[in-house]
Amino acid sequence: MKTVGIIAEYNPFHTGHKYQLDQIRQKLHADYIVIAMSGDFVQRGTPALFSKHVRARMALSCGADLVVELPVSVSTASAEGFAKGAVHLLSGLGVTDVLCFGSESTDTQLLMELARILLREPEPYRQLLTKNLKDGLSFPAARSNALTLYTHNPQLATLLSKPNTILGIEYCKAILSLKSSIHPYALQREGSGYHDTDLSDTFPSASGIRTRIFKEPLACFQDLIPSPSFSIFKKAIEEGLYLKESDLDPLYRYRLLLETPDSLQQYLDMNEDLARRICTCAWEYSTFTEFAAKVKTKNMTQARIQRALLHALLQIRHTPSDFHYARILGFRKASSSLLSQIKKRGSMPLLSKAADAALLLPPTENNLFQETVFASNLYQTMLSQKTGQPFIHEYSQPVVVL
Repeated sequence: MKTVGIIAEYNPFHTGHKYQLDQIRQKLHADYIVIAMSGDFVQRGTPALFSKHVRARMALSCGADLVVELPVSVSTASAEGFAKGAVHLLSGLGVTDVLCFGSESTDTQLLMELARILLREPEPYRQLLTKNLKDGLSFPAARSNALTLYTHNPQLATLLSKPNTILGIEYCKAILSLKSSIHPYALQREGSGYHDTDLSDTFPSASGIRTRIFKEPLACFQDLIPSPSFSIFKKAIEEGLYLKESDLDPLYRYRLLLETPDSLQQYLDMNEDLARRICTCAWEYSTFTEFAAKVKTKNMTQARIQRALLHALLQIRHTPSDFHYARILGFRKASSSLLSQIKKRGSMPLLSKAADAALLLPPTENNLFQETVFASNLYQTMLSQKTGQPFIHEYSQPVVVL
């Protein structure tokens, strides 16, 4: 049995994601594909467009066998925390042989070598990184420049400017640091770039779809969303079962009324300078994106600021170094034998019912799980208020089975 893992947000699931699933079947001859997916909030510090249950159903309809959920403090962490938590989850299942990720570079050996440098942090590299940060570069830019100079490889500058390659290196780092038996496999990323909003390509970017989704007729997306999942996509849009960043604006205004520079610093991704800037500008809050841009500085990315704001809203204080449970969001009936293998070989319990967490998990793990339950209940609350549909508590959400 060969099982391939994917770490994803699917925000939303599109033809590029279907292409990856198909390539894994063809090139890696996978018997099963397991998705470690972000829940209702994603790494850019925003709510996912669709709920985790909708996105899991889209993935399963297009060939995934099992979808498990990343804890919210992992799915909204920095690239390093996101990658490490996701690799930890896939390793803990006990069945994952290969981690496949899309990348602008398919030289997996090179990505692993860069990951080793970042883990060891040789003194010359560390000095270059420190100098770049003192010069005011953001951490991603400072690290990219330091790696390029340290390796004397000018071609790395272009490579390290690509979001998917950067994340791929973080996956390799996580595999090395966790001493995981999982093998990385970089699959050539096809189609639009990560931030490209042009929808003319066969494989669009998720950000392009999110940017244009409310400006174009739904029929325009029929070639961009795989046919098995298009009906799910269409139904969610037509019934208003989606959240925009601005839908949380009243909650952010309320949260900022409660916080002080000192209290804000307890949350993940928040330092003293950012906390003071946020409190100074709090009365000028208009929309989430505009406010994040207002408090942005040249040495801090907007994504980092958005994550910090979200962590304050959800009251997330740290990313767990490890965790010991796997929450099932959905699976295919034909893949039920995979669940049996995980139960035999995995190092963490499988949760199919959220309400079972208190029985199956020790207090520390259950507290971590409840953090995710709170985030999903908040997401569902906003959906309910927006659509007028009944609120569904996380404990009542059924597993998606196809």
